[in-house]
Amino acid sequence: MKQKPNKCFLKPKVQRIRLPLGFALLLMIFGPRMSWAHDEKSITIEVSNPTPQSTVSGMIIDEAGQPLPGANVVEKGTTNGTQTDFDGNYSLTVDDGATLVVSYIGFRIKEVQVNGQTSINVTLTEDAAALDEVVVTGYAVQTRGDLTGSVSSVDVSEATKAPIVSAAEALEGRVTGVTITNSGAPGSSPVVRVRGYGTGNSNDPLYIIDGVQTDDASILNTINPGDIEQINVLKDGAAAIYGARASNGVVIITTKSGGYNMDTARISLDMYTGFSNARNVPEMLNAQQHGEMIFQSIRNDGGTPSHAQYGDGPTPVVPDMLQRTPVDVTVNPNGTRWFDEIYRSAPTRSASMTFENGSDKSKYLFSASYLNRQGIQLATGFKRGSARLNSEFRIGDRIKVGEHTNISFTGNNGGGSQVEFAYRNSPLVPVYDDNGNFAGTYSNDTGLSNPTNPVATLLRAGDNFTKSLRVFGDIYATLDIADGLMFKTSIGGSINAYNDRRFQKLWPSIQSLWLPIP
Repeated sequence: MKQKPNKCFLKPKVQRIRLPLGFALLLMIFGPRMSWAHDEKSITIEVSNPTPQSTVSGMIIDEAGQPLPGANVVEKGTTNGTQTDFDGNYSLTVDDGATLVVSYIGFRIKEVQVNGQTSINVTLTEDAAALDEVVVTGYAVQTRGDLTGSVSSVDVSEATKAPIVSAAEALEGRVTGVTITNSGAPGSSPVVRVRGYGTGNSNDPLYIIDGVQTDDASILNTINPGDIEQINVLKDGAAAIYGARASNGVVIITTKSGGYNMDTARISLDMYTGFSNARNVPEMLNAQQHGEMIFQSIRNDGGTPSHAQYGDGPTPVVPDMLQRTPVDVTVNPNGTRWFDEIYRSAPTRSASMTFENGSDKSKYLFSASYLNRQGIQLATGFKRGSARLNSEFRIGDRIKVGEHTNISFTGNNGGGSQVEFAYRNSPLVPVYDDNGNFAGTYSNDTGLSNPTNPVATLLRAGDNFTKSLRVFGDIYATLDIADGLMFKTSIGGSINAYNDRRFQKLWPSIQSLWLPIP
């Protein structure tokens, strides 16, 4: 059975060094593997070093000793998290010096230091103030204490402490019954499932961003996570207010919009850089082990070992050159480590600026952001530039008019994942032949099967791209009729323009299939 490697951020151990502003800026521009943040007087440089990890397990209970199923257990400052099962048990792999953040609706959040422990049981206490939290539940808002349906909320401030690209990443490990998957390619549309699969047709939930409805999951990649104020997930009967479209659940995203009667304008700047690496990459056979595996499989079938590359002797012999090929191809004695060839340390850079202000008659928020995330496979990446304007104006004491507008430009480059061909390729085949061209399997006579060169596939697809320009938003007006009764009308929608380019170059190593073998 093939096992795909897990890909995620390498968790860093941070060492902080205080440096003068000018020198630190030079390091930021030219220094590799660094992330930085700023305050009013200085720049903080964070140097990342891998730290050991361990698995922590335990039980989450209340003050009466009853288990709390569905409690969130998250490693502080990351998206690494899980939920407790029906008996309140959990298990999570974290850094040895990590802090666990345990939360449950109606209970106070509790932080626990791991300090090398492998078993941690946590008792949560009730939080009456949490029941007064205002939650968006469809066409109305309610306090947490008045909720009777299945509604889950995400602590956005906690979720955005770690670098995230998509709004979907804020849901990972933080909402009971919600799973998030994707292809692993940077900028790929997330696959969100609420309560699993309920139909043989579409299982996508309904997304509502500032009141505008859509079932296109790619919309989550166009929103700057720093603009999000609240994320709520409606499940089961709580989603029924939106009808049949909400049969797979509803994800409601509310963005920030400034505030009335602000004393002064507020400007915030957020910048970071980091690196991504492939983790848990399987160890593949070297050239000698690969030959022994082939010979043993032939013996298991009752045959006499013989192979076009490894010879006819009692044991396989790694050749110096590939045999029966139209060009000279030198073999690495230790074999080619294909996963090392297709993966790389990929940088991520992000910068965003927010400006907000408000008076007694109006409020507004403007934000602009830029993201450049390179993929961990060669010649892949995702870029996003976005601008948002949310504003609202009071007309008299009872009427308000406003709008939400998000304009985004996204671009993906590169081809698909080459993990499968990295698995299938023989370690005898090098990346390049002796002429400097990409090597391959050439023909069936070589005994090298038929996978393509994954490095060649990635680099040849490096100029392919998919670009999208999207305008998403609404205009609304509200009228306060009476205390607790409001009339609202709105019009909204989405305009999306695509530009896609694909080109398949010729494969000399495949063309050689039709050439006579000397």
